[in-house]
Amino acid sequence: MKILVVDDDDLVRELILHSIGQLGHDLHSADSGETALEQIKAGLDVDLVISDWMMPGMTGVDLCAEVRRKTRRRHIFFLLLTARESREDYLSAMNAGADDFLVKPFDPEMLAAKVRAAERIFSLQTQLALSNTQLTQSNQELDDALRKMKNDIHAAAKLQLGLLPPEKVRFGRFRMSAALLPSSAVSGDIYNYFNLGDETFGLYSLDIAGHGARAAMMSFAISRFIIDLGVVGNFERTRTLSSYVQELNEIFQSSPPDNDYFTMLLATISSDEKMRVCQAGHPHPIATPIDGGPPFPLGKGGFPVGLQEGISYEEFLVDLTQIHRVVFYTDGITECSGPNGELFGVERFQTLLHEAKGKPLDDVVPAVKQAMISWHGGDEFDDDISIIVLENCEATPEAP
Repeated sequence: MKILVVDDDDLVRELILHSIGQLGHDLHSADSGETALEQIKAGLDVDLVISDWMMPGMTGVDLCAEVRRKTRRRHIFFLLLTARESREDYLSAMNAGADDFLVKPFDPEMLAAKVRAAERIFSLQTQLALSNTQLTQSNQELDDALRKMKNDIHAAAKLQLGLLPPEKVRFGRFRMSAALLPSSAVSGDIYNYFNLGDETFGLYSLDIAGHGARAAMMSFAISRFIIDLGVVGNFERTRTLSSYVQELNEIFQSSPPDNDYFTMLLATISSDEKMRVCQAGHPHPIATPIDGGPPFPLGKGGFPVGLQEGISYEEFLVDLTQIHRVVFYTDGITECSGPNGELFGVERFQTLLHEAKGKPLDDVVPAVKQAMISWHGGDEFDDDISIIVLENCEATPEAP
């Protein structure tokens, strides 16, 4: 430590310096309070001041008060030496900012003990300052990492939106409208529809278990793999949809603790109004008939992809001649919770689609989105939501 000894009596000052000289500290001295204060103002970065109370001009108490006012960067330990020992004197010294008090004539061993106590406090203060510096640096590093992560997530969200097809598209007699409503910046849901030639087109919808960045990365990878697998752009007519899904199941086997499985629906629609569908744990598509009757589910469910090896998948055929619309969606809709925790549910969703049967196609997805927001009490959903509405333009629904 740097110690400044202040006393107007040369003999007492030398005695103090001698008493603490064997402790190994950097010692300085001043013969008055004014001189001591000037040294501190000039840059003497002391850790401990040992000062006599009664001195001509600036007393030790005055010096202590000035040091406290002038040096706010860190605490300087202040020890007052005095012949006074009344309760009032002690309180006066403490109120001025003194840390300790030693009655004169002092015991050199007691003075050394007081200095060692101050040294321990100084060591703790130094450690605390170092910890605060490290904490500030760590916080800055965390802020920088968080800022970078947010930028990366926003870039990923932009990339994900770029992978999605147009929200509105037409394939011959069929039109489609779709939307993705992520629960965060990025989504574990993804979908696509694509022209297969010969007036046939296909679509798929994926829902990765969980949501957020990890689920989004999985959705990117699987969507890219589906393209590489040949489902998009190079579809083999002789191959069943279930064989594609089965191949994905063998490739994307999940393992604890992540269990990155996913549900999937793969479908093709031809100009003769026939739809082939393979459903792998995905919610049942909901069909709205042209006769004005209530919507009804299609399919049998199936097993999610990636949970277990050797699973067989089936596909089913749907005649679209008597169907006006088919809605493909993820469970973020039916499992959307209301303020009281109640889920939106399949029946409520079917009722919503039944009420929307007379709406133009372009108004259906916005109506579903608004219903979700109203039910949930806001647009920050607990799970990702995606929806595709397929409309047979030549199958006009009957008036009620």
